Amino acid sequence: MVRIGSALAIAGFFITTTTAVVTSVASGFVASDQTISFALNIPQNDSNNDLYFSMQASASFSWMAIGMGNDKMDNTLIFMVYTDSTGKNVTISPRLSSGHTEPSYTKDVTIQVQPGTGIANGNMTVNAICSNCRSWKGSKIDPANTAEKFIFATGPDGNINSNSLSAGIKRHASYGAFTMDLTKAVGAAQIPIVATSDSSGTVQTQDTTDHDFSAPLHACVMILAFVGLMPAAFLGIYAGTMYNRSKSWNSAHQIFGIFIIFAMVGQFALGFLHHRMYNKTQAPTKLAPYHVWLGRVVILAGITNGFLGFPLALNSKYNWALLALTLLMVIIFSPIWFWKWRSDSKKSPIGNMSDSDGYQSQPWNSGPSGSNIDLGSYNNGQQHPPQPMNYPPPNYSYQTPQEGRTFV
Repeated sequence: MVRIGSALAIAGFFITTTTAVVTSVASGFVASDQTISFALNIPQNDSNNDLYFSMQASASFSWMAIGMGNDKMDNTLIFMVYTDSTGKNVTISPRLSSGHTEPSYTKDVTIQVQPGTGIANGNMTVNAICSNCRSWKGSKIDPANTAEKFIFATGPDGNINSNSLSAGIKRHASYGAFTMDLTKAVGAAQIPIVATSDSSGTVQTQDTTDHDFSAPLHACVMILAFVGLMPAAFLGIYAGTMYNRSKSWNSAHQIFGIFIIFAMVGQFALGFLHHRMYNKTQAPTKLAPYHVWLGRVVILAGITNGFLGFPLALNSKYNWALLALTLLMVIIFSPIWFWKWRSDSKKSPIGNMSDSDGYQSQPWNSGPSGSNIDLGSYNNGQQHPPQPMNYPPPNYSYQTPQEGRTFV
């Protein structure tokens, strides 16, 4: 009887241990439309302010993100995930947002990628430990908060394929917010699993489908401006043939005008090629800076040429009206430009990272991930409930992180 009792006790110990590993202490969230899932574990009595988290979304999205500490983008710490340069793994970029603008990479947060991270079964999956993640400039999260605010978002379809932690992204295709009971996430340090996490204290508060109209609207307006201004330019050429002072085409207004016409054609071509390449790659192109700066030059050249044109038409008095209109535009737009410059300077922590930076494939997932962690399949539009692991995962009990690829 003693031996049987001992055997049962030992068996019970192992069963309890196994159950504890599979059902790690964590709070979980799955979006109502199944686009993204997230689980969070907060190690108790941890002086490093670490967070253990797992997140997953369909690999058809160009990026996925979870933000902490707010129900909007202001002062939010965001975990941004997108495909790496090989397209077979992921880059994880910790970013801070200062408003409803593209978040910027921050070096103040360190992320250590754990086994199971990668792309498999049509999904992007991340298992990671985030150090120094419970407070940041402008906000924080409180492990005792029973309704901590979070946001989530997914990008439009496509692939970024970059190792840079500062890679450019397109505007989100969908986004939302939720609250999470963090008291249910506090426990032994362990990579959480959405399928076994506690979502009883999680409430989704927002779910919005988004559309980016700024780029198409910009293209339409510029095309209309191009189509409208070119006939005006040809009218000027025709008018120049009617007067002796302009027949020889040696005036500054005419020479400058020809330059502007060619610059406008070049600007149109650069913009068309840039947007066509961007739609294919979902990444910034080498043509972008040329397109931007040529546009600025054309605008300034056009204003300057207006001041040259009125004297040629013997109507110099209209230069005062043009000057007043120009100053009015400067007065209106200068505060906006200054505000944008201050905002960009505040949210730019470092310069651009080279493509060699970022998370590189680890030995356990140099190819497609072998992880059996399935937080929900989204292939071909099918929605399936999250599946638990079919074997106990490795023991991720908290220990001092080993040296490896870190994000600084």
